[in-house]
Amino acid sequence: MPLSPAAQHIVDAAATHFPNSMSGTPLVELRRILEQSAVPPTTPIFESRGALVPTSFGDVPVRIYRPSPEQGLPVVQWMHSGGFTMGGLDQNEEYLRKLSIAANVVIVSVDYRLAPENPYPAAIDDCREVWCWIKARPAELGETIGARMAIAGESAGGTIVFVLSQQLRDMGLPMPDAQVSFYGTAEMRISNPEHSTSMLTPADCEWFWDLYVGSDVKRSSPYLNPGSARDLSGLPPALVATAEIDPTRDATEEYAHRMMRAGTRVEIERYEGMMHGFGTLTAALEPARQLFERTVDFLQSSLHPAGSGSDGPIRGSNDVRS
Repeated sequence: MPLSPAAQHIVDAAATHFPNSMSGTPLVELRRILEQSAVPPTTPIFESRGALVPTSFGDVPVRIYRPSPEQGLPVVQWMHSGGFTMGGLDQNEEYLRKLSIAANVVIVSVDYRLAPENPYPAAIDDCREVWCWIKARPAELGETIGARMAIAGESAGGTIVFVLSQQLRDMGLPMPDAQVSFYGTAEMRISNPEHSTSMLTPADCEWFWDLYVGSDVKRSSPYLNPGSARDLSGLPPALVATAEIDPTRDATEEYAHRMMRAGTRVEIERYEGMMHGFGTLTAALEPARQLFERTVDFLQSSLHPAGSGSDGPIRGSNDVRS
């Protein structure tokens, strides 16, 4: 089916910012456009604070969202979108406040290093180091003994989710209890060239990948192409959301089905009439609001399991329209 009228309106508006597609627009201009389009936060939350995570690669900025003073809450590490080349902590501020409250979780949003200034594996290294910091129970997160933890992300951040799940397993590091990926690209290939919009064309995909990887790196590694991994066993339960209109849709869906065949519990849903990038646009798109609810339910069932000592999942406000 074609884009829904609401999605088409958003795509048309995006085209006014980069009429020659994103790959035809200077990266510095794309970064400026994305920065200016960030939704200012209006949802009150108990705590939103910045922190610096010390790593062997330098300090990594993060932003921590806490819905209440309650200790021992589950923790979700979030990785933003932006083709590995743009984006930051302000990008999903309002969305993550709402998600933290609705799912009753602490969220740690990661400001990982961007390409081309910092090509692969910088973003992966930063996100892995932040995950290890979270698992080390830092004072900034309060009491986390026994708390369940997940990783989540959108687009490039969703790809990082797939990569981290494999890399943590391979390195023998603490594993997430769940993973959530909004249309993270599982392979660096165009599986659906017919599904192109001004928000993501096949040429855009290739351009972002070139900036991220550089010319001297082989792309066969599963830490670049998660779908190239032969062994997908032992990965955490997953929620994978895809958009119908996405040049990389089928490759990502195949990855989700391969995880399922390898024994991972996977929830996968394709959102018809939606384009790559729709997932956090809850103010404008009803399917994005549906995905928000699906994500909250998945996090609740994965991180607030029955019999964990509480009376069951505790949900906050689920109003994501504003």
